[in-house]
Amino acid sequence: MTLDKRNLYRLPWSMNDNAIGWLEVTDTCNIHCEGCYRQRITGHKSLEQIKEEILFLKKWRNADNISIAGGEPLIHRDIMEVVAFVAEQGMKPIVLTNAVALTPDVMKELKRAGIAGFTIHIDSHQNRPHWEGKNEAELNELRGRCADIVAGAGGHTYVVFNATVYPSSYNEIPDIVRWGQANIGKVHGLVFITYRTATTDTYRALDGKEHEVAMERLSYVQEHFDEKFVTGPEVVSKIQEICPNYEPSGYLGGSIKHDSFKWIAGATIGSRNGVFGSVGRRTMELAQTGHHLFTGTYLAYLSQAGIGGKVFALAPWDPVVGKASRAFWRDVLHHPGHLFDKIYVQSIGIIQAPDVQDSGAADMCDSCPDMTVWDGKLVNSCRMDEYRLFGGMVTVVDKKESVLAQAEAAIAEVPVKP
Repeated sequence: MTLDKRNLYRLPWSMNDNAIGWLEVTDTCNIHCEGCYRQRITGHKSLEQIKEEILFLKKWRNADNISIAGGEPLIHRDIMEVVAFVAEQGMKPIVLTNAVALTPDVMKELKRAGIAGFTIHIDSHQNRPHWEGKNEAELNELRGRCADIVAGAGGHTYVVFNATVYPSSYNEIPDIVRWGQANIGKVHGLVFITYRTATTDTYRALDGKEHEVAMERLSYVQEHFDEKFVTGPEVVSKIQEICPNYEPSGYLGGSIKHDSFKWIAGATIGSRNGVFGSVGRRTMELAQTGHHLFTGTYLAYLSQAGIGGKVFALAPWDPVVGKASRAFWRDVLHHPGHLFDKIYVQSIGIIQAPDVQDSGAADMCDSCPDMTVWDGKLVNSCRMDEYRLFGGMVTVVDKKESVLAQAEAAIAEVPVKP
């Protein structure tokens, strides 16, 4: 299936009216993941500063949820107070964690504080203690343990698992999707983030004043990388190998390239017996505009994934849901007992990280959902270390081209004898 933006709903998010407010409570972490764009410079933020940033995001982002990130937020000494303060402000506290510090007791405390959900990052390039060398299929055991901890606390705590997709792990995507579908009752979403890096053997970096900076100081820079990066549409194709009923319904484009897909959003409809289909762009549009109409904010995380058979009421409106509804009734015809099975909506999203263009600028996510607070401004969280180290975003220049340009400039300055 070739993605066509005309068949997808362009998510209506913007800088000042966005579903997500990205809050970084610390830059300290208990593991180090390959490709991480944050490094330790300042450590834990104070609770006072964190509260100020939450109020800033509430005012200037109009967020439905606050993504509490880092670093690793669960090791922050005031994490329970942070979760409680977000909930008090009428927003959903979502903790983005590697789950190393997530225990049943910690989960109970978070539940009491008002936690709405988790995004748990687990992949094969994390250098995770006791799980080194495991592939994505083997890591499903760990994902299952984390899902059980969240489910064990009861209630409707939303849990999404994300993984960075490297060229070496691209073919393992179906292993994660298969596991997610088999656990649809307690796994409410999956997110795949395509890996990107800059290399010092090919590029040099310039700050806003075109002064060269030491780009090797950035944690997401490598000396060399000769593999082909995976794209968002390629991830969609790989998902559809194991789940042909998966159809994306929404997207965000790039800030430079008109044909890029930076965020691809979709959701499957299914039960514990299998996937029947997906929601289409009309349902995605209805969810976003309806949520904004009744609550004043756009939607990123559902309150609960067990939506029930009422989702099929959208079939006359949404042809994609119509296909899922017909598949459900065919299943019931062959297995009448399945009529009473709970129906779930499981989101599957893809994020394509910034892509460096020939000009040296990066194609970012248009209307970036993960903007955070730095020095009283909203900045892209994935580029914030550039602000922290160099005062702003850097551009990269091909070393060979820059040397050639310097040589040509030097030649042009040589006076020509008459």
